[in-house]
Amino acid sequence: MGALAMNVIDIFEQLKRLGGLFQHLGIDFAQDADGLSTRMAISPQLQGSPGVAHGGSVMALMDTALGLEAQHRALARGCAVSTVEMKVNFLRPARLGKTLVTRTEVQSEGKSLLVISGSAVEDGSDAPVAFAVGTFNMYKPRGLRMPGDESPTEGTETFYPDPPGNASG
Repeated sequence: MGALAMNVIDIFEQLKRLGGLFQHLGIDFAQDADGLSTRMAISPQLQGSPGVAHGGSVMALMDTALGLEAQHRALARGCAVSTVEMKVNFLRPARLGKTLVTRTEVQSEGKSLLVISGSAVEDGSDAPVAFAVGTFNMYKPRGLRMPGDESPTEGTETFYPDPPGNASG
């Protein structure tokens, strides 16, 4: 198995290398002085109606953005997260050829639940395309080694294993 992910950026990159939804939708992740953000270009493959993104692709972007913020918070507690519920308001069409950029904000951080809100705007615009609020459950995964766990037990797997054929060390 490969090295353990130590932060949310590593986790995102490992998940993207697995070739699933992040890779298919073309979602990218960044962390800067303003916090965490995700980006997704609206390509022809993401159209739901001529010239605009399918709502499911925008919803997946919002779930990713809010979920990464939640995971960032949960890692400090040695936890993983799962989405409990999410509501998305689609405010205007996400146009073909444009790139959506997200920003998130923690609304509430409890013992086991996080409430995160966020919006997606077209790159270079302040007008939101979508607004979302999500609730996330923090939990200690059983049978998985979390980032920073220096004492593995027999039978545990790494939190996000390397994809088949891509073992690294």
